[in-house]
Amino acid sequence: MSPERAHVVWSDRFLDYEFGPHHPFTERSRGLAVKLLESCLAEAPAGTVGWTRSGKIADRATLGTFHRPEYLEFVENASGLAKEILLDTGDTPSFPGCYEASARLVQGAVDALDYTLEHLRPAYHPGGGLHHAHPNRASGFCIFNDVAIAVARAVEKGHRVAYIDIDAHHGDGVMYGFYDSGRVLDIDFHQDGRTLFPGTGFPHEVGRGDGSGLKANLPFPPGAGDEALLPSFRRVVPALLRHFRPDVIVLQHGVDGHYGDQIAHLQYSPRAYAEVDRTVLGLAHELTHDRLLVTGGGGYRAESVGRVLARTGLILAGVPEPPETQELPGAWRKEFASEFGREAPAAWTDRWELDPSPWTEADEKNLVRLLESKLGERLPTP
Repeated sequence: MSPERAHVVWSDRFLDYEFGPHHPFTERSRGLAVKLLESCLAEAPAGTVGWTRSGKIADRATLGTFHRPEYLEFVENASGLAKEILLDTGDTPSFPGCYEASARLVQGAVDALDYTLEHLRPAYHPGGGLHHAHPNRASGFCIFNDVAIAVARAVEKGHRVAYIDIDAHHGDGVMYGFYDSGRVLDIDFHQDGRTLFPGTGFPHEVGRGDGSGLKANLPFPPGAGDEALLPSFRRVVPALLRHFRPDVIVLQHGVDGHYGDQIAHLQYSPRAYAEVDRTVLGLAHELTHDRLLVTGGGGYRAESVGRVLARTGLILAGVPEPPETQELPGAWRKEFASEFGREAPAAWTDRWELDPSPWTEADEKNLVRLLESKLGERLPTP
């Protein structure tokens, strides 16, 4: 048995997925998360974490397990143009080499999935989680849907998949991509679609056909934070997973719900993300023999993305988490400042004054009651 407690898939070629200096999405913040993780692991026992750094490009057959041939051809043609064109209605432009850059991220998710299925250890793909892309189009900064392709691969291998999404934006590409599937349980926590892109993910959207009752959407109003996410997560996720009995869990770990994000308007704290990570890791140990794939996702404040995703890696590896007040490594802070042109955070957690939350216990009760009626599932209080 391998001594590794977890496995990380990262290549600096993932940084090629870059829309330009004025676009809000960048893999550079994910790259800095990996460097912070590496710095923290320097004192861990040798072999605690394994790495895949190949940066291979997914082949057309792999991409075609979710995306349509005509769309793949469209992206490949756009990838060869010197001038950018829009790959969707306005948020996702092409760039030279965008086909190859996107396909590398897909291969990263495939490599991570294959690792966890084979070795029964958590696998981590912090550069991935591009959950908005649809079979026939780009969407929301996502050209190819690496996480949907990983889910499709697991299903093709005969597995039942529990997909959990904590990105502030609803994971529409994944949910609708498997809306009819009875082999995919989809649980999605996000900002209400009436207030944020992509405008989907409502409690009445529970699946269709064989997938009926297997899609659970939990939308929160702008300004909601830990007091909304954590009680809902504790109540819904363990109950639905224990009833579904998945063979593998996939967690899309978007960080744009973090307080201070530049695009979304939720107020999750680092403590909330850490509790989610520990809960999902425990469920994977209980239900799936540690078959767990965690990807990155959204997040538009590099200070949040870098620290939260690094801490996630430490949790997956079973390495003690640093105290919130602990200073960050000086070399990492210098690299952050050089990369983003502003002062790096000094410690693992910011002091941040939160706005008053609109979420109440009555809102939680109403949402749970609605989900129970739509899903046909009891969600008892933990």
